[in-house]
Parts: sequence; C-alpha cells; structure tokens
Amino acid sequence: MKFDYFYNRDGERYSFYMLPKVLIYDDLFKTLSSDAKILYACLLDRTDLSYKNDWRDSAGRVFIIFTIEEIMESLNKSNKTAVKIMKELEDIGLVERIRQGLGKPNLIYVMDFMTPFVSECKSYTSEVNNLHSRNVNATSQEMKKIQRTNTNNSKTEITKTDLNKGKTTLGYFQNVYLSDDELSNLEAMLGYRLDNYIERLSSYLKSTGSEYKDHQATILSWFHKDQGNRNIANTGSNIPTLEDYNEGDFL
Repeated sequence: MKFDYFYNRDGERYSFYMLPKVLIYDDLFKTLSSDAKILYACLLDRTDLSYKNDWRDSAGRVFIIFTIEEIMESLNKSNKTAVKIMKELEDIGLVERIRQGLGKPNLIYVMDFMTPFVSECKSYTSEVNNLHSRNVNATSQEMKKIQRTNTNNSKTEITKTDLNKGKTTLGYFQNVYLSDDELSNLEAMLGYRLDNYIERLSSYLKSTGSEYKDHQATILSWFHKDQGNRNIANTGSNIPTLEDYNEGDFL
C-alpha cells in the first residue's frame, strides 16, 4: 500500500482523536503506556458526545459507557489487555468507574487531566477578565485616544513591531503572536484546546481587521467566557443509547 503526501492543509478534512500534549510530555503521566494514552483520547471524545447528549448523573457530572468489547475493537487488543489498559487509567486517577450491577454496564467518569495544573493558572483569571472588560467596554474618551494614535500609519506599524518583537507568529494567517513563555502558560491551561483557539483568533483577526495588544490575554479571555457559557444544543450522534447496551462483558 502506497500512501500519498499531504499538501497544504489537507489534513484538516478528517476527524481526529484529540490526545492532550500534557499526557505525552509531563512527568505526571510518564508511567502511562501509549495504549493507555490513546484509550484516554477515545474516552475523551466519547465524553464530548455524552455532554452533547446530556448524559449526566444527579450531580450534573458527565458520564460515558465504554465496554470491554469497545476497547478491544478500538485498540485491537485482547480482553485481558483491554482490562489492563483501562486499569492503568483508573489507577492514575484519569477515570472512575461506578458499578451498576445486575448485568448493567458500568458508568465511567473521565476525569479532567488539567486538574493538577489549574491552581497554577488561577492567578490569570482576574487579570484576563479585567483586560477583556477594558477591551470590550472601552469609553468614548479611550476610543478617541485610539483614533488619534491611529492617524499616522507609520507610527502604528512601529507600535505593532515593538509589541510583537521576539514572539512566534502562529495561526493559518500567521497573525497571532505569542512568546515561548506565553505558549507554555497557555498549553498548561488549555491543553489540546489551544490550537483551536489560535486558529479562531487568526481567522477573526483576518476577517474583521481587529487588533489586540495581548494575544495571550485575548485567548484566555475567550476561553474563560466559553467555560462560563457552555450551552450546546443537543445534536444527533453515533453514541449508543442506554438501551443499546445489553447484558454481557461490561466494564
């Protein structure tokens, strides 16, 4: 079998499992096998489907059902190996299983892999909210100052250069600017979501002509706003219904 090359951004046409970078590089997860990390990506994807289909317990926690057979099929592993891989995730605390008994499948809670890092990022929250508030609710006097500043294009260009000096250009349109430290901070907080926010910001800047002084603060502001306003409508999906799981070899 001979596979063709990728050209331009052809890879974006396909669906992917999202494997958080922190699971690969952080020492906290070094003991996990590659199979366990891949399985976590599969469970994370199923969690998103459960969220959209409102699979929640009485406490509002999202749960999934992922049987031994599904693990065996997804990873092409034997029953014994599938159980072992799942136990790796359970032992490290990335999944929690609740037994229902009477031949019913276990409820599986996929735990947030970013939990150990949240405390390191809390200090950003108030600062980001203040920055976002100032950007969105600028007073007329502030707007006049901005207009006066922008009357000379050459001066504006000099300001942009100074602000973006030493930063990496990112995004499809190469118009998102982040330093190495800013990238590290954002990766620690947003994990696999970071690439999506970078592309969103890149497209938004290009399509609207808007500009932000601090792209790290803008991304964090969007992220916090998204977290506080998640109200996704139910959509159809290929996730099985509870009735689809008959008696058998369940987790």
